[in-house]
Formats: sequence, C-alpha cells, structure tokens
Amino acid sequence: IPTTHPRVYNIHSRGVTRYPANSIVVVGGCPVCRVGVLEYCFTFLGIFLAIVLFPFGFICCFALRKRRCPNCGATFT
Repeated sequence: IPTTHPRVYNIHSRGVTRYPANSIVVVGGCPVCRVGVLEYCFTFLGIFLAIVLFPFGFICCFALRKRRCPNCGATFT
C-alpha cells in the first residue's frame, strides 16, 4: 500500500505596515500641513541666471526651483 507523506511548505512572512482604512496618502502632498499640494516655483536667482546666461541659464533656472505649499507657505528644495 503506497503511503503519502504530508508536504511541508516554508512560508516566509514580511513585516507589513498597515495604515488605517480612513487615511488617504496624497502623492506630492505637503508633509507639514497635510492639506496642500506642493507646486514648483522658480527662485529669483534662477530667473536672474536664465536672463543673464541665456540660453544656458535655463538649466540653472530649472535646477534652482523649489517646491512650495500654497496652503501653509512651507518651501522645500
């Protein structure tokens, strides 16, 4: 009589971070006030270099822009 042995499976579990069901994560949202959405704005120095070093100044202009929250006014580089 053939006998069958039970198969053994190794299951590796990872730590999973679970968020509450009522939380919404907004991509590009402001980490300070959690209400506004960050927008790009150009700095004065970036605009100045774009004018003075035309056309290569546009690289500086886009490299020096900052992200700003319209709700609380926080700025991020």
